[in-house]
Order: sequence, then C-alpha cells, then structure tokens
Amino acid sequence: MIKIILLTVAFVIGLTTAIESAPRRKRAEPNPAQKQVVQEQDEFRSCDVAVREFVQGRKEAAALPVNGVKADGLRMTLNFVHPYGESGDTPPNLAFTRGESVEERRKALNEAKQRIRMLEEAAKVGNVWYVVALNKDNPNDPDVKRNPTSIQSGDSRPSVSSVVFADIKNRCVTVYESASSSLETLSQELRAILEGRVSPQAETSAVSPPS
Repeated sequence: MIKIILLTVAFVIGLTTAIESAPRRKRAEPNPAQKQVVQEQDEFRSCDVAVREFVQGRKEAAALPVNGVKADGLRMTLNFVHPYGESGDTPPNLAFTRGESVEERRKALNEAKQRIRMLEEAAKVGNVWYVVALNKDNPNDPDVKRNPTSIQSGDSRPSVSSVVFADIKNRCVTVYESASSSLETLSQELRAILEGRVSPQAETSAVSPPS
C-alpha cells in the first residue's frame, strides 16, 4: 500500500515537472490595428467641392489664390488681389444697417469688421480663392436683358461670372459672388487664360495656391 502511494506521488511530481519544462506556446499576437487612411489635403482645403462645382469642368475658368484683401472700412467694400490683378470692389456690405436700434447696428457692424479681419488672415496663409469663368452666349446676362438691341446689332459681348471662396476654421465660406460682369474688367493676362490663349503649363503654375 505504501509503495502504491509513493509511486502515485512520484508519477504526479514527474508529470508536473514535464509540463512545466515543456516549451510554452507563444500566444498569438493580436493583429496590429489597421492604419486609418489619411486623406490628402486638397489644394482648395474645405472649398474643394465648392470650387469645382462652380467651375463645372469648363476650360474657360481659373481658380486664383488671393494674395491680399483690400478693405474699405468707410464704404464697406472688399477688393481681392490675385496674381493677375484685382477683382474690383464688391458692392457695399450694408447689412448692418438693418438693425432697429443704433446698438444693434453697431453690433452688426463690429461683427462685419471682425469677419473682414478673419478673411485678411485667411488670405495671408493661402486660404482664399478668386474663381472666375467665362460666360459664352449667356442669355441670362442682365446687360443683354436690359439692352435687347445689343442682340439685334450683334453686340453680344462676353461676360464672366466670379466667386470668392475662403476656408475659415475648416469651413468653406462664400464671401462674394457675381453672376455676370464685363470681361473688360479683367486684366489682359487673365483674359488670355480664360480665352485659352496661354499654354496649360503657364496657367497651372499661375493658379496653384501657395503651400
């Protein structure tokens, strides 16, 4: 009986030692977390969709970086400076005059001036764009509607539509938009781009916003 007990104890001890000395299997390492796809930043920032929607694939269009903003605080107008000149003064922003009291109008005026300062800062870092496109035979041109004799005389002068987009705090803002203005308001260089009288290489290098 004693021998049986000793043999059983020896067997158990030997089995335990064998298990402990056996090479442990490596635990399967968890699969590394899949790397999140980093979306490449578009050259037009948050205005990537808005700029292309306005251009509509037209060759007679250009998106120019705004290098500076000229603000007339007295008349509340803006003028956007781009590599080929200036956009020209916008219509006066008189929305602040809608307030019923002087305090309300002053508050609205200060908010408008604050937005101008934010726009100026955005232009300094290349986050404002002047987008312009040539309108060919546009029947909705207000100049044509006001002067129908121009159609009869064959004086259908081409016009351009333009818009200014700005990336403000990662949000695309439409600063100003003009449905139709005279082509003559643009510089000769910019007219040459819209009319296709310059090489594509020159156009691409000119309209690329600064990094």
